[in-house]
Amino acid sequence: MEAVWAALEGSGFGAYVRNSVFLYPAANILHVLAVIGFFATVAAMDLSLMNVLRGAEPRQVIARLRGWAIACFVVIAATGTVLFAAEATAIAANPVFRLKLLAILLALANVAVNEWALRRGEGAAARRTAFASLLLWLTVAGLGRAIAYV
Repeated sequence: MEAVWAALEGSGFGAYVRNSVFLYPAANILHVLAVIGFFATVAAMDLSLMNVLRGAEPRQVIARLRGWAIACFVVIAATGTVLFAAEATAIAANPVFRLKLLAILLALANVAVNEWALRRGEGAAARRTAFASLLLWLTVAGLGRAIAYV
C-alpha cells in the first residue's frame, strides 16, 4: 500500500494540495466545520434515543437530521481525502491515523446495529448503540486532532 500512498502524494493533485495557498487551509477549515455539524446532528439523534432530549419523538428527530448527518459525513470524507493527499505516506504510517480509521469502521458498524435495533423495536439496544455512537464519534474526532502530534 505504501506505493499507492506515495503515488497519491506525488501526483499532480497531491502536489497541488501541498503547494496551494488556499486549498489545504480551506479543506482543513471545511473539514473541522463538517465534523462539528456531523457531531451536532449525531449527538441530537443519539441523545434523543437515550431519552435525554425530551419533546420530539426520537424517530422524528432521526428522520429530520439523518440527511444532514450524511451530508456532513460526505464533506468530511471529501475534505479528509484532500488533506490526506498532501501527506499520504506520513499520515498512512501514523498509528493514530490507523486507530482513527478503525474507530470510524466501528462507529459505522454501530450505525448498522442501531438501524437494526430501531427496525426491530429494540429500545434498550438502540439506547446502548446511541451511547456507543457518542463515544465512538468523539473518539474519532479526538484521534483526528491527535494525528498532528504523533
